Amino acid sequence: MITGAQNTLFLPFENETLDLPQSGEKFLCFGISADTTLSAEWKQLLHCIQPSRPEWLALNKAGFQVTPQITVTETYDGGMILLDKHRGRNEEWLAALLSQVKPGGLIIIAGDKKLGVDSFRKRSDQIATSIDRLSKNHAVAYWLAHPEAIDGETTQSLIPEQKRVDGRFWTKAGMFSHGEIDRGSALLVPHLKNIAFGHVADLGAGWGYLAACCLDNPAKINRIDLYEADYEALEIAKSNLAELNSPMPLHYYWHDVASEPMTEIYDTVISNPPFHTGRNTDISLGQSFITAAAKRLKSGGRFLMVANRQLPYEAVLKQHFRQVMPLTDKDGFKVIEARK
Repeated sequence: MITGAQNTLFLPFENETLDLPQSGEKFLCFGISADTTLSAEWKQLLHCIQPSRPEWLALNKAGFQVTPQITVTETYDGGMILLDKHRGRNEEWLAALLSQVKPGGLIIIAGDKKLGVDSFRKRSDQIATSIDRLSKNHAVAYWLAHPEAIDGETTQSLIPEQKRVDGRFWTKAGMFSHGEIDRGSALLVPHLKNIAFGHVADLGAGWGYLAACCLDNPAKINRIDLYEADYEALEIAKSNLAELNSPMPLHYYWHDVASEPMTEIYDTVISNPPFHTGRNTDISLGQSFITAAAKRLKSGGRFLMVANRQLPYEAVLKQHFRQVMPLTDKDGFKVIEARK
């Protein structure tokens, strides 16, 4: 999804405030979406880091070089950040640029005014004073030169510490339910013991909380597949579940449930589906999770989901399942079981 902030990120080059990068240069770029209006030259010089599977798919299809994370240590001529809504993730991205952009290299940062771009500028100015800024599209872009000398301690100070939850789960800034167990997921957990069985899929698995709770029922469950669109969350889920030392087979899929078909067949599907695109409520996301679950469940299979009370999922549930039963309605959340 192209935002005003993304347009503002490239504006200093378009209006010739900044010179376009030279042929053969390489810029490390965090957070942008696929933009077909960018020239072929931009696609050649940008190495995009995008942990969101839907955005990664779009960038890859549009011909950008894109990976979900930095895989090798390389020196870049410059860098760009389209600020995320999570400050900790933005600071980690800045740390990456400070580690991998050459001294004197240009770093351009842009973000929506409502997401705290001016506050982030104050933070980065403590490391390298910004050269200039411009404002357009309800967003701000500013730029700085990579310091000629910077110590590793300064860079490391930008990277937020992972937070431990419930004494057994690590979470990382930028992912859903960072630093705490989601209240909706906690309401769903008591129903797992009586409902989840056989081959289980966890759609929107996050950092692995629901899947970990399924491991408490090894007599009824024989395999768990985790589907998650946030690459970083899925990597944390792998390490969280590995710490539990369960012999149960676990499979991990970096996957966009809303657009990519699943191939396995399941006895049980569990989910706390997302319902935001950016800052906007998008009920089609949860609806697509319901449809995906119905397609891959066996006859007699069971779907267990939690959602905010006001989200109107009952109609689509009744379209795809023979039985739809409310189980819990508490603290603004509802837990629903549906049978195929």
